[in-house]
Amino acid sequence: MIKNNFKIFDRVINKNSPTLIIAEIGINHMGNEDLCKEMILSALDSGADCVKLQTVNEEESYLPNTESYKVFKGTQLSLQAIKKLKNIAENNNGFLFSTPGDISSLRLLKKAKLQAYKVSSGLFTNIPLIQEIIKYNEPIILSTGMAKEEEIERVMSLMKSEGMTNIALLHCISLYPAPYSSLNLSYISKISEKYNVITGYSDHSEGETACLTAVSMGAKIIEKHFTIDNSIKGADNRTSMEPDAFKNMCKNIRNIEKMLYLSDKKPHHKELELRNSRYRMLVAKRDLKNGEKLTLENVNFMRGSGDAHKFIMAYDWDQIKGKTCISNLKKNTLITLDLLSE
Repeated sequence: MIKNNFKIFDRVINKNSPTLIIAEIGINHMGNEDLCKEMILSALDSGADCVKLQTVNEEESYLPNTESYKVFKGTQLSLQAIKKLKNIAENNNGFLFSTPGDISSLRLLKKAKLQAYKVSSGLFTNIPLIQEIIKYNEPIILSTGMAKEEEIERVMSLMKSEGMTNIALLHCISLYPAPYSSLNLSYISKISEKYNVITGYSDHSEGETACLTAVSMGAKIIEKHFTIDNSIKGADNRTSMEPDAFKNMCKNIRNIEKMLYLSDKKPHHKELELRNSRYRMLVAKRDLKNGEKLTLENVNFMRGSGDAHKFIMAYDWDQIKGKTCISNLKKNTLITLDLLSE
């Protein structure tokens, strides 16, 4: 049975947990280990919980002379480099994982002892690769861009049949950039309810708006492309988010989480302190005589400074109207039950 929580690294992601924020570096490092290190440190400093790379053997993933072959050629990091970068992330309060583009890349990542794997939208129908990832019994995050409903159903059935429960699904629109009108963020809740699984959002739109909206709608994982400089040539650097903007997005996500604090109780405990000074209470509109009945003509409903439990709130007027004063009351007297007849 698929679980509605997701354990990744040292985090348990559930409906009560903070959002897991992933900085998608991909191949923005262009195969340069030092540049990748700089990007990892910058992403973590900007508020990311973890960073994700793309590990691809272009000879195994793409036909020669295709655009993808040209883009990915020469971008693969060595096993030694991946191990070093993994340690750098962990030593700076973060984590590193990757999308294996093919089986040889998956085996390389396994040797590096990565603790999680990502299945990108372009790999979502690569059943042989997914079956190999499942064998490692590590957390899996899957992006669903371009996938039809029956394809999502098939992959989730595969997970269930293989006993794989520690998974998360990310809603995604595989357009670069994705216009707002294409995002269909309401689908996040649909896949969450249908599969009883932690869901999130992998964003390809411009800016932070879609990510913030997704969090407000229940996404528990956010993935956003990251670079240290949009002017770096190659990969997704031109369309990725730079550090200052990424940091602001992370700050706003954390603020949204505060706004969404989960409580079955209302009001907020700090609101209780305001009730006495904000709610309206029953007050004599003029001098009232002993034996006079209360009507809308001789009372006001005013803010006071007394104990709202002791005095009569406007909320209770229907139970109070018509009762009789048992003594003379001065104008602006806060009326209590002991001043009225039963």
